[in-house]
Parts: sequence; structure tokens; C-alpha cells
Amino acid sequence: TKAISLATDFAKMQSPYTNDLCCDYIRNRGINASLVRKYGLRYIENMTINGTWFRKRLVIPVYEEGKLISLEGRRLQDDGSPKVLYPKNCSVNTLFDIDNLERDKTLYVVEGLMDLFVLKSCEIFQNSTSIFGACLTKRQQELLSQFRDVVMIPDSDEAGQRPLEILKERQVSNVSILRLPKEVDGHPIKDVGDLPKIGSSVQNLVDRNWLQYVKKL
Repeated sequence: TKAISLATDFAKMQSPYTNDLCCDYIRNRGINASLVRKYGLRYIENMTINGTWFRKRLVIPVYEEGKLISLEGRRLQDDGSPKVLYPKNCSVNTLFDIDNLERDKTLYVVEGLMDLFVLKSCEIFQNSTSIFGACLTKRQQELLSQFRDVVMIPDSDEAGQRPLEILKERQVSNVSILRLPKEVDGHPIKDVGDLPKIGSSVQNLVDRNWLQYVKKL
């Protein structure tokens, strides 16, 4: 994992609330202000970082051992550019917020950071992380093995099955699955991040006894 120094670049980044498009994105994705502050989310109007051009993006810093190892840049509207960008020569071969995760508690795992921020809006899921997509690397598997219990919350698509298959092959003993319902109040959902889009919430699922569906891998 390569650490990069972005101290000077951070000074040039803006608060996400200074841009209307970014404000709308944050609100529509159900990310509350306390999470924006806690994880240092920023807005980039136009900047090159490690040779990668970030334009009109919400940016989420990724740390490990206190070092900034990468940035995830989320596009704010579908303009044909990649949905997610990372600076060149940076790695997200880790678990998001790894420095603050508690090994002796149940760890909840989702694919993407937007899913994670929606999950964390519910008090029960404070010990949760993201694996930055549907790939589960060997290092991420090793990190997950350090936790007492791991509950994977997969996306309801083909890609969402990949991490589960990898873990099944390894015959890990500390992993369970918590599947999302196919629909909520008549609206189909694919991932946790879809809940705010349909006017629902993670707390709503919990109130409907969602957690009773945790099953061993």
C-alpha cells in the first residue's frame, strides 16, 4: 500500500456544501452531515492528483495507519465519465476506516462507500466497512479474518455474489450473510444505497426484523 501526500491539495479542496450539485448528491444519497464531517468528505471542482484528473467530484479520503493512501472521487451526475475515480499509483487494497474498526465486535461489510454511509446512518451499524466494489482481494480476506464475526451485506446482483463465493471456497468460519429484501414497499432495491432513493432507510428494515435473516455463509 503506497501512502501519498495530499496535504497541500486538501487545502485547495472545498466543503461539499459549497457546491449545489454536490449538496443535492449528498442529500439524495442519504448521507448525513455528521458523516460528511467525520470522514472528511470534500468537493473538487477541477484538480489533477497523481496524474488523474478530478472534475466536479465528491471526494472521500481513504486512510490506513493514519496515512492517506487514496481518494475516491464520485461523479455527481452521469456525464459519461467513470462513476468512481482513484488517483494513479494509489491502492484501496484495504477496508475503509480500518484504523477505527473494532475486532471484537460484529463487523458489517458492504461493497461501496455510498452503501456504507447509508448503513452508518443507523446506530446498530457503526462497526461497518466497505471493500470498494465487488472484488475481494487476498489482503482484504486476511483483514476480515481478524474480526470475531463478519456479516456480509451483498448487492443483489451477479457481481455481489463474487465475494461470497471467494469466502465459501476458503471455508471461513467467521462470516455470515445478511441479504437485502428484493423490494421495499413495492420498490425494487439492489443495494443499501438504494434505500434513501425510494424514501426508505436502514432503520426501517431493522424495524421490520431484517437482522433476524443473518445466516452463516
